[in-house]
Amino acid sequence: MTHRISRSLFLELARGGGGPEAIRLLRSARRSRTLMMISLIARHAAPDVRAAYEAWKAVSATDAADLVLAHPLTGAAVSRASRAPETAPPSLFAGMAVATAIRAGADVRVDAPCAELFLPTVGRARGGTTYSVSGGLLQVDGLPHLPFPPVRLTMGNLEVELDSDVDVPRWQEVLAAGWDELSRHHLEVAQECAAAITTLSVIPSPVHDMASATAADAFGCVYLSLPPDPRTAALALTHELQHGKLSVLMDLFPLTSADSGELYYAPWRPDPRPLAGLLHGIYAHLGVAAFWRRYHDHQAEQEHARWRTATRQAAATALSCGKLTELGTVLVTEIAEVLDGWTDTVSPTAQAAAEAALIHHRTRWETIN
Repeated sequence: MTHRISRSLFLELARGGGGPEAIRLLRSARRSRTLMMISLIARHAAPDVRAAYEAWKAVSATDAADLVLAHPLTGAAVSRASRAPETAPPSLFAGMAVATAIRAGADVRVDAPCAELFLPTVGRARGGTTYSVSGGLLQVDGLPHLPFPPVRLTMGNLEVELDSDVDVPRWQEVLAAGWDELSRHHLEVAQECAAAITTLSVIPSPVHDMASATAADAFGCVYLSLPPDPRTAALALTHELQHGKLSVLMDLFPLTSADSGELYYAPWRPDPRPLAGLLHGIYAHLGVAAFWRRYHDHQAEQEHARWRTATRQAAATALSCGKLTELGTVLVTEIAEVLDGWTDTVSPTAQAAAEAALIHHRTRWETIN
């Protein structure tokens, strides 16, 4: 399938936005990428994996199959298997086939000896050898079995899967409040999140603050620890949404020339970064700076001033390195223009604190590196 993006929509994405239309295009592109990798795996797979693939193919012409295919962890598992397709496990396609059949009310039978079978969008099934579905009901090794469903949380009108055992009421409370914060103060970001994010994956909390991350191959999944408050939850979703968008854009378009091994200073990392990593930080922190710009308390002023300056400095580094492609230059130039267009004044105290934080980070980075 050929994917096209208009110049105007590319520029909207470059400037940090794009809206639900852009998210739909990115999701479609990621679906095509996953299908291409599935074909690659099937061509090189062992006979038992090929049999599981054929079982999935038999039920794949359904709306349910699209939901299973679009699950972020399906994309991640397929991508991982495509790196060594001859060693792919039959459980990969068995899980997809069983999940699709359960959702579609279809019939399927597949062999996949494993300790546990992951069923995208459905949950997990206990391990066995043979899995069969008839009329939407699962049997494992001939015995009826109810899959263990994923935890589901509601954020406004968005329902997401939570793939770990956690304090569900506490997560529900914090994330619902975070979603309310996002919807009230950052409506366009909330609309993009609603179109993009379907899965949350819990990671351990650091000693201070919280942690969040995005895996390039799992578009639609945000990895995070429990946010301490609603505004931090909204910020984490904003930050990780940007990483997800850029990951798919970098699938579609070459934004950097061949990696020559050069590393660059990033004002938000303790380690030097390759150019692709620097671009990710630039794009994510454009979203971070825009997030803080919508508030007017002292913390927000300080954070906005810091990340606006840091992102502009990193953009200048990327533009001067000579390693961006033509489209990569367009992307970073648009980001720089957005940052230069923000003429908001902040209090002298907030500006001084932002500058001190930037100097401290650079000094510490130079000491470590």
